[in-house]
Amino acid sequence: MKVGLLTLSYRLYSVQSIKEKRSILRHLEAEVLRSGAAFAVCELDGSTDLDRAVLRIAHVSNNAKVTDAALSLLERRIERGDGFEIVEAEKEFL
Repeated sequence: MKVGLLTLSYRLYSVQSIKEKRSILRHLEAEVLRSGAAFAVCELDGSTDLDRAVLRIAHVSNNAKVTDAALSLLERRIERGDGFEIVEAEKEFL
């Protein structure tokens, strides 16, 4: 089994409350989970900073190339949206 990890650091714009931040994160997490059963997602650094968030996404496959392609495609799909954008992305494979 090959496991790929994608860590995404987001800048959040115009967020005035933790409730708004959680709404954006729930949307991103749902988008990841809609991508298939081979994906998992969690929030890292549960900071109360309203202008940033970090998500770590895992993908499991029998093939490292499939994992890399799946994570790259997902990153492009959720790189920016209404009120957020990725400021840093890091991939690692186990």
